[in-house]
Amino acid sequence: MSYMRSLEGALERNTEPEETIPFWEFLDIEFDRTKRTFRFVAYYCQQPSFPHLFRRLIGSPALRKVADEIEGKTEIRIYKQDWKPRSDLEFELGAQNVIYMLIDKDGKQFYIGEAADLVKRLLQPHSCIPNWKFFRYDVLPAELAAYRVDLERMLIRGFAAVLKNKRQVPSHEISDYELTNEKIDT
Repeated sequence: MSYMRSLEGALERNTEPEETIPFWEFLDIEFDRTKRTFRFVAYYCQQPSFPHLFRRLIGSPALRKVADEIEGKTEIRIYKQDWKPRSDLEFELGAQNVIYMLIDKDGKQFYIGEAADLVKRLLQPHSCIPNWKFFRYDVLPAELAAYRVDLERMLIRGFAAVLKNKRQVPSHEISDYELTNEKIDT
């Protein structure tokens, strides 16, 4: 790699090869006096080629699920995500079989939904909360796919008990936000 980089540097006289090809290598040489032998260990450092992509991948439910499979974890897990801006939606990986929440901080609105495919669902308009700015979601295990709507309805009813809502469900109104869901079990 060092030789290839030196050739590239010679061809591109204006650039520093370490910047255009971010790769470093070195050799650790140790001498074992008792065995009278040398031990050579090669080390390589590679700068990430796609740092923003890998930063997103690290926290994705898809990668966390793969890691659990590799580590032999067999228990049912729900992969939780933090709040993200609407502009990040197109970059979501593994957002299948989800319960999601939307928030419009300016309009003080909150919404709960479910989807087989989060990105596809959130690209559709939401008339209850058209100006949502942030979203978060939880990826359910495949074993709970049949209960996704029931879980969504349970969460909606639970939030209706603490937020002002459209169905006039008695609420403690712990916030000035309004739950904008139309379907609320009574």
